[in-house]
Amino acid sequence: MDVPGSLVDTIPLLEDLYYANVQCGGTPLERIAADRIGCVPNGDGVIPGFLPERHQLVFHSVRTAEEVPADDVVQRLIYRTNLPYRPEHSSIQFPAELNRRPTTVGALGPYVSVLCGHQDYLENCVLLSAVQAVGAAARLREIRDVTNSYVQRFRTRSADQRSTRERRSTLEAISNGLSQLELELSYSVEAGGDIGTLVPALRVESFHNALFSTMGLTERAAIIGQMLSRLGNAINAELTSVESAEQRAADRRRIRTVVAVTFVTTVTATLGLLFGFFGVNASQVDGQRSMFDEYYAPVYALISVILAVGFLIFAGMLLHERWSERRERGVHVWEGVHRILEREFGSVLLTPGTRRLPGARRPDAPGTRTAAR
Repeated sequence: MDVPGSLVDTIPLLEDLYYANVQCGGTPLERIAADRIGCVPNGDGVIPGFLPERHQLVFHSVRTAEEVPADDVVQRLIYRTNLPYRPEHSSIQFPAELNRRPTTVGALGPYVSVLCGHQDYLENCVLLSAVQAVGAAARLREIRDVTNSYVQRFRTRSADQRSTRERRSTLEAISNGLSQLELELSYSVEAGGDIGTLVPALRVESFHNALFSTMGLTERAAIIGQMLSRLGNAINAELTSVESAEQRAADRRRIRTVVAVTFVTTVTATLGLLFGFFGVNASQVDGQRSMFDEYYAPVYALISVILAVGFLIFAGMLLHERWSERRERGVHVWEGVHRILEREFGSVLLTPGTRRLPGARRPDAPGTRTAAR
């Protein structure tokens, strides 16, 4: 909007515009903007208003160097208050390309920017740059809100989940959402920090870089990127824990299956040997005798010996495995590391009872005596 009068007189208007406390013919500014863009009411019947992210641009024409506003006037506009200030405690940035000529001024603050004496096309490019920066700030806030909701879901993931399948489903859903957020952060926020490839103009690029810097978008994007990365690492660690629990459950199922199959195999193999013997058409099998007769004691003894030998083989392999594990646990890992350091770099081995430092004297060694004169 075009405002007549001096720059200082626009400070109250800037303050009212920032908080949207402006009406045109009794209609609020938010309602006018919603009607212009065709915004419809949401599910609650309320028309959405402005987002909290906003940046104001103040353009002022300058014909001579005497009309350039002083630094004190610029700071009053940027801070939207008609009060003096101390320059050493200010966050206002003055890009070099926007202040190169005597009749041009470019001052940027986190919420208000002032440009004086620049051409119309540059003002239009600055408007597009501010739109990009405000959109990136809004998207950054939304990404952070969604990230916080994912963190809350991650912290309460095991409150009402009894199975590893439910935990895995929750973690996979969060991980999928994080990948989408990282892509959105890269293309909607970080990519918006580069305008030089779209508008090859030094003054526009200087303004855009300074605007992203003074609004803190670069630092905030880096912080949220670290949040996403660390949450992703936590999810990966939790997925590893879930996989370990699933592996243990699979091992227990496999052990139960092996025990059951082994028992059935042992019984059927024993009965197979026994019935195979009695089914042989040989003179040693007497059809007039009962299968429990003492006459067949050697056959039962042979089957018992076969089973006993199988059990002894299993017990021997188990004892050998435990002995091997005990021998591996007996190896001192740090001692081996010290040996490697001593061999490769000539360092001193600090294992008590094995080596002494060069020049060290044993506690029981007698001290040296001076020769008598």
